Order: sequence, then structure tokens, then C-alpha cells
Amino acid sequence: MVSLQQQIQLEMQKEIRWASVKISEVVERGQRLEASYYDIEGKKARELVANCTFQLLPVNAEQGFAKVYHRPRFRRIFLDKGIPIFTASQILETVPRPDKFVSGKTDTDLRALYLKKEQIVMTCSGSVGYISYVGRSLNGKLFSHDLLRIECHKKEDIGYLYAFLKTKIGQKIVTTSNYGSVVTHIEPEHLSNVLVPIPPTKFKQEINEKILKVYELRDEANELLARANELLYQRLGLAPISELKPKYFNGSGIRNFEQRTSKLDYRFEAHYHVPLVAEIEAQLKKTGLEIVNIGNPKVSSDISLPNRFKRVYVDEAYGAPFLSGANIMEFDPPDLKFISKSHHSKAIEKQITIHQNMVLITRSGTVGNVVLVPQHLDGMTATEDIIRIIPSDLINPGYLYAYLTSDYGRQLIMREIHGSVVLHIDVNEVAKILIPVPDRKIIDEIGNLVLKANDKLTQAFYLEKEAIRQVEELILKNQRS
Repeated sequence: MVSLQQQIQLEMQKEIRWASVKISEVVERGQRLEASYYDIEGKKARELVANCTFQLLPVNAEQGFAKVYHRPRFRRIFLDKGIPIFTASQILETVPRPDKFVSGKTDTDLRALYLKKEQIVMTCSGSVGYISYVGRSLNGKLFSHDLLRIECHKKEDIGYLYAFLKTKIGQKIVTTSNYGSVVTHIEPEHLSNVLVPIPPTKFKQEINEKILKVYELRDEANELLARANELLYQRLGLAPISELKPKYFNGSGIRNFEQRTSKLDYRFEAHYHVPLVAEIEAQLKKTGLEIVNIGNPKVSSDISLPNRFKRVYVDEAYGAPFLSGANIMEFDPPDLKFISKSHHSKAIEKQITIHQNMVLITRSGTVGNVVLVPQHLDGMTATEDIIRIIPSDLINPGYLYAYLTSDYGRQLIMREIHGSVVLHIDVNEVAKILIPVPDRKIIDEIGNLVLKANDKLTQAFYLEKEAIRQVEELILKNQRS
């Protein structure tokens, strides 16, 4: 019988990849000496494209598929309130929310940083090659300079080029064309060397239509979530958080407040007692609705956090998909890892597997991100840095999600955070969060919009996977003998 240590050693041996490279090839490729540039899988991907029977065109060329460019670096002037700015990696998020704001006086052409509808965007620094399409949800949003903007010459090429760049073949070609040691980068000119097969027109149109449908579904989902948020305020009679007027002492020039000893709750962090939270709680009471804690049986049947464990990662064929705290925010996680089914069988069975309509809250590092598990993530496993809430049968899971992602819910979550360098929130603190409970008709009116949004996201997920698979299969089936 093979021991666990021997299994790990065998897996490590499988991960050692090597290839011989001719000196002439080094010279031909600009005397590049990074091993990643000659990655054996990258070479195989290029060979598959080169050996394809279809005509090939570069991504970035006047006579190719698209114009590719990025914006210059700039020094940002951050403000508490200003123009919302998104980081490059947020193109992957299902519902991107800005957490930083910049001044309109920032010394760069901010207008050129706004994304435009029908662009394909690709991360080009740090984590290279992440892809998204600009539909209604991303259109007009200000993103950092760390994105390649890809503008196709022909609209009918957009969906097909997107699908090709997201195939394993396309990703390998792109990510082995990068340079740099600690931080990797890719420039627009590198996409001039990425060749793409031109399939039959009918096939290209089919893929294009599927990808555009994917983003139409995603946009519809985001619009449903926005409508659920609006209804939450309307039906509960809550004032927008921007209209609340927390009470501070005036005259000192420093924002400050007092708190009675009887209300300290054994918490001495200033953020736990900020007057905004008192205003939120006062607003909830004004609704006249029943106010309970998240831990109340009317809201949740269980709130749990898995035990910490040492992970054994394996190849996809031997493992269960394992989501990080960042992954749960992403529509289709590109860097998904897999943990050993045999080594972690008990944890998979009893603790770390997530299921549809669970509410997840990140509890360490980046705290307070909330997700309602859609059908396409059902059965995956997730890190122990995520708190799991199983909604009660007495409440609609979509309503619980809508409340926790509202400005009111987010503030009440952030209030409970503790820690100095690394921030945390625990199960008991989540259970204390207040939530209004209106009648079931209102709960379902709001919650069903969220559930419908999740259904659309699942449709979009499977449709995109199908389109990408079709492109991969077309390339593999049309190889020169």
C-alpha cells in the first residue's frame, strides 16, 4: 500500500515539467531566458494552433482581429468620496463593487480609463491573462491601467476571440508570453504574436452569439440584484444610508463621539461604536418590524465555520474543486485549485462542501464579502476562511443575501470585525447581526429577485463553458495529419 507521503512525492514528480530548447529558438524568440517562456504546455498549445488547418490571424494587428492597447501608469489621489475606481482583477467578479475612490484632479486622462461596451479586457500585470467582456454591467466603469483593452475590428469576431482566449490553449499561449520575475506583465505587442485560427463563418457566428448571450444573462442578473436592493429599502421603509445623520461632537476639528460604559459590550475598538451604527439600529426600529439576530431560528438553521486543516492539492482528476475567499466572488474562477478527495474525505463530507442557497461570508483578511451560492457552485468545497449560513425554512435565502449586501447589512458586518494586522469576524459575531423580518410576501418579493438572478448566472456559466469547449474541440479536430 502506498503511504500518503509517497502519494505526495509522486504528485510532486508529476509537477516537474521540462523541455529542451534549441539555441536557435532562444535567438528567434528575442533571447528570452525565462523558463516559463518555453513551458512545455505552452509549446504544445502553440503547436496545436500552428498545425490547425484553418487560416491564422494575430490578435493585435491592423489586418488581425483587434486593436490592443493599455493606459499609462498614473499616481492616484484617493479620497473617501469621489470617482469609484476598480482594480484590474475585479473584471472577474460577478458583482464588482468599488472600495476606493479617486479625485477628478488625478493627473491622467481619466476618461480613457472608463471601459467601453463591446471591449474585451485582459489583466496584464501580476495575474496575467484573466479575461472579461464589457457588457452593460462594466460599461462606463473606471478601471486601473493594468488592463489590456481589446477592441475587435469586426463585431462578429468579439465572442469568438473571447472564447478562444479563455480556452486552455489560448490561456497557455497568453500566459507563457509574459515577462518579468516577481511581477509578470504582458504588453499589447505580445498579442501581435498570438495567432488565432479562423473557423467557418457559421461556427464563428454561433460562438459569438453564445458569448454575447452569456453577458446578456449576467447583465440581467446584476439588474435583478439592483432591483432587489431598491425594493429592500422601499418595502422596509429604510432611508438611504447617505441620508442618515450620525451624531458627533462638533468644534474640535476631529470627528469624535462618546459611548456609555454600559453599552461597551466588552469591545473597545472605536469602529464598533461609531454613531452610524447607532443610526442604522434606530432606523431598523422605526420600521416597526420584528428585529431579530441572524442567529435566530427564524433566519438561520445553522451558522458554521470549518476547522483549519493542512491542504493536500492534487491534479483535477483526483481532487475536489476548492474555492478561496476571492474565488467565491468570481463568476468563473480562473485559478481554481483541487484538494485530495481521499485525504480530505471527512472534511469534504461534513464541513467544507458548499450547497446551493447557502449564504457565505468571508471572515479573514478581506472580511465581509457575501455570496449566495448558485446552482453551478453546488457541491464544490471552500476554504475554512468562509462562514457558512444555512437559511431557515422560514426565510427566503435571497432576502437574507439582499439584506447582508445592502449598505445597512455591510455596515453591521463591518462593525463586528476585530483584529489589527489581519482582520477577522467569527460565527458568534455574525449571529449577533440584526435583521428586520417583514411578512413573508415582502420577503419573497425581494428574495425571489435574487434567486432569479442566481438562475441566470448559472445559465450563463454553463453556456460559456459550452462555447469554450466547442472552440477547443474545433482546434483539436482540425489538425494536419
